[in-house]
Amino acid sequence: MISRIVFARSSCAWLLLFAPTVLAQPGSPPGATRLAADVVISAEVEPEAATSLGAAATVIDSAEIAASKATTIVDLLRTVPGLDVVQSGGPGTVTSLFLRGTASTQTLVLVDGVALNSPYFGGTDLSALSTANVERIEVVRGPFSALYGSEAIGGVVRIFTRKSAAADEPSGRATLAFGNRSAKEAFAEVALGSGSLTGSAGFRRALTDGDLPNEFFAATNFSGSVSAALTDALRVGLVLRRDEGRTGIPFSSGTATPHRTTTNETTTFEAPVSLALSAKSSIEASFRWVKDSPTFSDPDAALTSSSTDAQRAGARVVFTSILGAQRLAAGADWERTLVSSESNFGVALEDASTRTFALFAEDRIALAGERLVMTAGLRWDDHSAFGSAVSPRLTLAWRVTPTLKLRAAVGSAFRAPSTGELYYPYSGNPSLQPEKSIGYEAGFEKSLAGGIVAEVSGFWNDLRDLINYDPVTFTNQNIGSARTRGVEVALRTPVGAHSILRASYTYLDAKDLDAGTFLIRRPRHRASATYATTFVSGGSVSLTGMWVGARPDRDAADFTRLVEDPSYLRVDAALTLPPLALSLAPFVRVTNLFGRDYVEASGFPAPGRRFLAGLEAAF
Repeated sequence: MISRIVFARSSCAWLLLFAPTVLAQPGSPPGATRLAADVVISAEVEPEAATSLGAAATVIDSAEIAASKATTIVDLLRTVPGLDVVQSGGPGTVTSLFLRGTASTQTLVLVDGVALNSPYFGGTDLSALSTANVERIEVVRGPFSALYGSEAIGGVVRIFTRKSAAADEPSGRATLAFGNRSAKEAFAEVALGSGSLTGSAGFRRALTDGDLPNEFFAATNFSGSVSAALTDALRVGLVLRRDEGRTGIPFSSGTATPHRTTTNETTTFEAPVSLALSAKSSIEASFRWVKDSPTFSDPDAALTSSSTDAQRAGARVVFTSILGAQRLAAGADWERTLVSSESNFGVALEDASTRTFALFAEDRIALAGERLVMTAGLRWDDHSAFGSAVSPRLTLAWRVTPTLKLRAAVGSAFRAPSTGELYYPYSGNPSLQPEKSIGYEAGFEKSLAGGIVAEVSGFWNDLRDLINYDPVTFTNQNIGSARTRGVEVALRTPVGAHSILRASYTYLDAKDLDAGTFLIRRPRHRASATYATTFVSGGSVSLTGMWVGARPDRDAADFTRLVEDPSYLRVDAALTLPPLALSLAPFVRVTNLFGRDYVEASGFPAPGRRFLAGLEAAF
């Protein structure tokens, strides 16, 4: 099941968002100019240059993805500032995100605009999500309910499918690799543009065993997209993704489970439409649908089997217009969730449903030749279970000099109670209210020699009405409160550079204010560094180091007892040689290079040294 931490979600809100934008000015140094070419899509209604944002953002582009030879999204997210990834064992096991101290239930995960967060009990399990046909990943940190509604308390992780350039020749790459622990992997992606029609597709099949009996993972991933320009002003598209995973669970609470398995099948679909009304105004709309179907099976246990069918369907429309120094946007969201779940004990939920309607608006104002940019947003959500919620956000970016930007942001966010929290027969409470938060952030970015950017961010989040299980009433109640605060320090090179450098350090103070204890699985200190470069003759090398400090956790055998997970260092490396005969390039990827023993979650040993070696063909 998806692990979760109590924090804030809700579902209906008017949006007024403030997220400044300041472009590099004429005469800016080369570093600032190159940075101005970087664009962040997820922080505002319209894409913005990174130099103009009033929020902290990290972009992992296609060059870094290719150089790392990472085949799962999880491994790419481990080095993002402020983001902790916790996997309960080896490949395919439950994986949780802790963004600025919040958890999977407070972090919105989108694939091409489609939310992956489960409507059953919240959160997102990314364990089977592949990099096949993925062009870029963006992580924007801070409360973003003003733009996205429920679940965006800690921030947003957004994954983008590869898009084709308008070229007649197809492009792509394919790999075939083998490794230790019976690992096998095949991967391919292709993109083609022909006139007004473009498309892309990706496929991955992976198999691997673990160190214990009944420890294995098998994954199949497919992704495809097509986009057509019907006229000079009108473009329509279709995006489809399918991720399947089957995992063997070798033990539970210290007891061997030789026949326990879990599966998960996730299908996402989006149909986007964009219409340019004039040179300064446009309408964008989309229909989105996702189905998540996890199962559990263990013939040796009391709970021998369970299955869930969780669906989200929604639509979004946004009108944007530029009026002098202002960019105004307004739109509406609609969403419906539908959940059914049963086990050998009987039906838990049958077509339990929630509905959300939202209106939002955003106003971006650029002053002093774009040196000072303010963005204000406001969203109103109306939820079928608890009523309405309002989420404001304001950001400010000030380009003090061509190489120095100051920024600040404040906003509120919420998390709507999930369908399971509302209606699950053993603990559900239809009277639940949304979890709520208010967050503050301030920081600066400084362009250094060679285009490197140094970034420092300080943040503070207050969370209340968190949904906890109440042992007195035997139901979920809004009885929790927490506070997270910290500092993020990061170095990064511009997106698209031939050499990639990203380094970060995060200090986090995350407390359960009711119990007076630190929130579990959140380290106070963590650091990471990634360096990758592409050879002139082809090929690349990538090296990543991750250090995670000690953190509190729950004992795997006695969940009521607190323990401490020790700190650990993990190093990953990847090498791709220049193409040899038939344009085939040998490569090798090694995770946990030094074979260190460590755990990310108490009681679940992480894998030792793993390697994949094979051939890559690019065209």
